Amino acid sequence: MDPKTRPWLAISLNTLVANARALAARVAPSALCAVVKSNAYGHGLVPVGKALSEADIAGLGLGVFTPSEAFELREAGVAAPLIVLGPQDDADIERLSRLGVELALTDDLDAGRYRKGAAVHVKIDTGVGRFGGTSSGALKTIELCESAGVRVAGLYSHLANAEDLDERFTASQLERLLAVRAPAGALRHIAASAAAIMWPATRLDMVRCGIALYGYWPSEAVRAADSARGLTIEHALRWFAPVVQVRDVPEGTTVGYGCEFIARRPSTIAVLPLGYADGLARAAGRGGLSVRLGDATAPVAGRICMNACMVDVTDVRPRVARGDVAELDIDDVAQAAGTIAYEVLARLPESLDRIYT
Repeated sequence: MDPKTRPWLAISLNTLVANARALAARVAPSALCAVVKSNAYGHGLVPVGKALSEADIAGLGLGVFTPSEAFELREAGVAAPLIVLGPQDDADIERLSRLGVELALTDDLDAGRYRKGAAVHVKIDTGVGRFGGTSSGALKTIELCESAGVRVAGLYSHLANAEDLDERFTASQLERLLAVRAPAGALRHIAASAAAIMWPATRLDMVRCGIALYGYWPSEAVRAADSARGLTIEHALRWFAPVVQVRDVPEGTTVGYGCEFIARRPSTIAVLPLGYADGLARAAGRGGLSVRLGDATAPVAGRICMNACMVDVTDVRPRVARGDVAELDIDDVAQAAGTIAYEVLARLPESLDRIYT
């Protein structure tokens, strides 16, 4: 890779493992399921899966969403306990079971699809309205599994509002899950990052941490509430783009599509080869996004293009030159685009070069 012509991601696997250790310590004695779905939130499925599985964190398991993610990890030699949290096609169930992968049973109607030797986690919808069977149907689902020789390895749900610190709704969801009798040996789990950090009662036998694993707080409310408790997590990923052109333009010059940016003075414009095809949300160009160049920040000028964006570097000193490197902050991009860090990370395309340390 030539870092002077293409954007890239620098990913610290040591930082990611340190985050996992910090989370595991916070939730102990509950086990930590590290969620590596969606290309490990943009960080790279196989490198992240390998780093975590080799980190010797007691009780650590990995969670993915699709069967293809599970197959990729197993083919890469990752032998850690693994659960597919999303639906599975019939054709994949037998292969997943042979590979020792546990499966989410996300609908009461699916109980008959699993055969002897499979291990399932029965999901109950307690308030998200997304995946999961009913509380009233859970016992029948468990009975059908057990009669078919299917091991019920877990009983679980997902919280709707923990990152907003809505303790009442979180408590009501937890109560609905605990009202269902879990089979002997089955793990109960409901907490993702926010609840795992904030609400000890929700940790049960296992927690499923995604966003916090990569060093991002589930919400500002969680970050503020935890400030006195001292959990330390750091971003494992940094996003860079080189300056490939510098242009001096006179007052009145338009920059970018739609002529939304008009230079109000003689200006210097730097071009970065980074656009919405590279994961930089187009909406961020209208939200006051700035990038860092050395010790200075400079605003994006006009609309973000498919493969490029322009930055007003008029006030940056020393003068920006071709080959200089700009850094983008994921949280800043999310705020400018009116979204959340989860979405920005998940949309970082696999085509972006990733450098691992």
